[in-house]
Amino acid sequence: MDKVSFFEIPADNLKSAQKFFKGVFGWKTEAWKDDYVNITTVETDKNWMPKEKGAINGAIFKRKSKNEKPLLMIEVPSIEKYLQKVKKAGGKVVTGRAEAGEWGWWAEIADTEGNVSELWEDNE
Repeated sequence: MDKVSFFEIPADNLKSAQKFFKGVFGWKTEAWKDDYVNITTVETDKNWMPKEKGAINGAIFKRKSKNEKPLLMIEVPSIEKYLQKVKKAGGKVVTGRAEAGEWGWWAEIADTEGNVSELWEDNE
């Protein structure tokens, strides 16, 4: 079974969103770029991976359009294989496989209801 490994939340006001999630859930936030804030929900190892089994961390990003919604990232062993599975199951490829620096690859898909998720493949 493939797991959700990360989440992203759009926000118009990053500082307000940081304050909200820290105040409500106690999450740690750290600005990474002007338009991107890392969220830590649990302690991480040296590679920023959660130390607790089943836990995930995430980010808040600057909303670019009113259509953006929270996004779940699903870790898969091969994005190319999963893009084929998505199409076969009636879904759509929104953004094809793209490199994410030294960390791996990502792609965006839409399910049969139009909900967008992101696939993630680690660079091993």
